[in-house]
Amino acid sequence: MAAPDCAGREDHVRLNGERSSASLPEVRTETVRVAEAASDPLAAIALRSSRALRRIFVLGIALAFGIVFARLLSVEGRGLGFDAQSHALGGWGAADAAVMPLAALGAVAVAMLLLVVSASEERLAAVMRFGLPGFDDRARAIANGMVWAGIALLAVHFAAPAFAWMPGGHEAAGVLLGTVLGAGTARLHHQAIGHEAYRTFNLVSMLLAAGSLGAMSITPTGEWWTLNFSTLGTSDDLAAASFNVGIVIAGLGMAVLGPALTRALGEARFAARRGGLGAARVLIAVIGASLAGVGLVPIDTDTLLHNVFACAAAAGFAGLAGCVRAFARRMPRTLVVLSFVFLGIEVAAMFAYQVLGLFNLTVFEIVAFTLVFAWLIALVATTHAHPAAEPHELGLATAAVAAHAHAVPRRRLVPAASAVLGRPAGRDDEARLRGPRGVGSDRPRRLGVHSADASADDPPDHAALV
Repeated sequence: MAAPDCAGREDHVRLNGERSSASLPEVRTETVRVAEAASDPLAAIALRSSRALRRIFVLGIALAFGIVFARLLSVEGRGLGFDAQSHALGGWGAADAAVMPLAALGAVAVAMLLLVVSASEERLAAVMRFGLPGFDDRARAIANGMVWAGIALLAVHFAAPAFAWMPGGHEAAGVLLGTVLGAGTARLHHQAIGHEAYRTFNLVSMLLAAGSLGAMSITPTGEWWTLNFSTLGTSDDLAAASFNVGIVIAGLGMAVLGPALTRALGEARFAARRGGLGAARVLIAVIGASLAGVGLVPIDTDTLLHNVFACAAAAGFAGLAGCVRAFARRMPRTLVVLSFVFLGIEVAAMFAYQVLGLFNLTVFEIVAFTLVFAWLIALVATTHAHPAAEPHELGLATAAVAAHAHAVPRRRLVPAASAVLGRPAGRDDEARLRGPRGVGSDRPRRLGVHSADASADDPPDHAALV
């Protein structure tokens, strides 16, 4: 009767060891980042600067939301008519000044929420040591989705006449866009939250959207959506500053984060082509610098130069999406498919705008900006889906499994168990009895590392995160 108990104990040890080793690579420790620094200095610099960049992005987003809250809480903003010209130029009355502290509190609340949403595991653990409540990944993902849903709802609210043609008007459009964007970003955040580059770039995207939202809320340019998005940056006031500063910081942040966004492509599992990693980083830097140029040179200041920057950003994205297979031999299938789909959508949108005249330039700009940021997020989500096995992480996993194995008395782990049960000790039994080596045998596949017999031309089997 002792043999069944021994087999049960062996299964228990094996399963516990697998759980421990499977959970360890989800936490990107400082030791792992040090190891990355030796192999990719540019990516290491970008990762080390991510914490400071996130604080800058959070501050910019909070200031933009402060403008929006002040607009919503003002006397005119509550339905008595809003004089955008006077408010954009600083002509807030005494009644409006009374709600400024509430707007400031709202901005602080947004900042605190985003700091939690984008924080690293180490930072959250440090906060919990002070007795503050912890936040699991699901709660942080829901919070991120709620912020994005709020941005969509408010953007539709401030441009309500633009959605009058839709059945249900701007209310239906707001609910639809808010639900889709909120649910999508919450799901993505939950699956990619462990990646430093993603958490930082999520704030880059949010800063661009929040800056535009702040401009929409108080712009004196009237029906700007009938012209183009760049009209929001032409009023030479607080609204223009919100738009232009937001796009400049977002563009520069994208350029700086290029090495971090593409870091995983340098891993052996993707077989990067010679010069491919550098080309991808250059194209991302071109897009980011071009976006910054769009904000630095408003369309009413120098229309030709402004359009050159805008076209350069579009060309950079076309290069990224169109040449995706040229960067590495084993690019993730999901990213390859999305690249060509996104490129087709951009070409179709340009044709519909310039040739068919189905919509105006504003709609095309929304489509183009969305595709660029969605592609870069997909790049991080797919290439970082199964982090490569770092030596430090594998060492931790092996130690954890060994600890579980030695926690059970050795007399219960004797190989004679298989013989007592009346069956030969096959390969599965041998792997189980080996303990840590048995658990580690299937670990490289889970981490995305190909076995020796895998075809060199087969892309990694990544989970579809987007």
